[in-house]
Amino acid sequence: MHLLFVIDCLGSGGAQRQMINLALGLAQRGHDIEFFVYYPEKDHFEHLLKDAGIKIHASQKISRFSLSVILSLRSLIQCGHYDLVLSFLTTPNFYTLLAGCSLVRHPVLVVSERSYDLDNRIPWIERTTRNLYRFASRIVVNSYHQRENLAQKYPFMRRKLSTIYNGYDLALFAPENTPEIIFNSNLRMLVIASISPGKNGLCLVRALNILRRSYGIFPMVSWVGEQVMSGERLSYRREMDREIAEYDLSAQWRWLGQRADIVELLNHHDLLVHPSYGEGLPNVVCEALACGCPVIVSDTLDHPRLIQEGVTGFLFDWHSPEHLAACIKRFSDLTGEKRYEMGRQGRSFAEKELSVDKMACKYEDLFGQMIQRKKVIAL
Repeated sequence: MHLLFVIDCLGSGGAQRQMINLALGLAQRGHDIEFFVYYPEKDHFEHLLKDAGIKIHASQKISRFSLSVILSLRSLIQCGHYDLVLSFLTTPNFYTLLAGCSLVRHPVLVVSERSYDLDNRIPWIERTTRNLYRFASRIVVNSYHQRENLAQKYPFMRRKLSTIYNGYDLALFAPENTPEIIFNSNLRMLVIASISPGKNGLCLVRALNILRRSYGIFPMVSWVGEQVMSGERLSYRREMDREIAEYDLSAQWRWLGQRADIVELLNHHDLLVHPSYGEGLPNVVCEALACGCPVIVSDTLDHPRLIQEGVTGFLFDWHSPEHLAACIKRFSDLTGEKRYEMGRQGRSFAEKELSVDKMACKYEDLFGQMIQRKKVIAL
């Protein structure tokens, strides 16, 4: 298959990483992949594509709504003789559908959403783009929860929706070769997230206070992630800092900022805590499972599909700091051997469900079906 992948940039975001994982996986299967981006200066992952011989086309976006990007993409699709065009994220989906559908003869157009509707405040560009999905051949989402959400909100999408989970490099995201089964009475907990209300950090702060007062447990928390200090995010960070100080938790809390050594961090903490209640498929949870790191996660979205209660981690009510504290206490009470077994089961799940190979296989099957269907209709 000759495929064009469309995304805003090759920066360090989760969607970019997943599209590149998919491209590399399909290229290894013998398919011809090309990329189109409109922020070429964001090139964190560019070397991976170049090393694989994947061609990158770029058109610089110079304004919020850039007609030149649509025209450049349209020309590329018209001249490229692609079997299929795949786009990730709202604005690239918008550009792809406008560019592709304006052609008399266009390839199969597949769009993909990579998040979840946190509330009803859907931006106009997203509402407009979703109406354009009428012209997409297929709509792929990376969680079953978002698939059900879109089918309910937009009945016309129901027959077009597919769910394909993300895929991860399981050679990179892996447990240490010689893990030590050590019982740490003073838990080392890792959080990997930005700071915002949807990430639900206040629930964890309050749970720490409950653990301290009710159980005499003093876990250490390392919070890794970009800290954008403006607007709603700044207000939320200030509220978290205020409660950390009020509950005298400062000695138990470290803000680490952005880090590149995620695998090492996962392998040197006892568990990942993910209080978030508003996203698609959380990369950090999947990466923790792949690294054999047990997970405590909110009981919402697709999280119950990822975490088997008491086997690979624990699920808690995201409204309830008391329930989160109880889950942390349950994990604290486990022996070193039982914690290790929980991590081993998580790794087993990742090998079965979260590999790049499985993701590439599912997309390959879907693309083949869509291309064949278009050929039959053309006849």
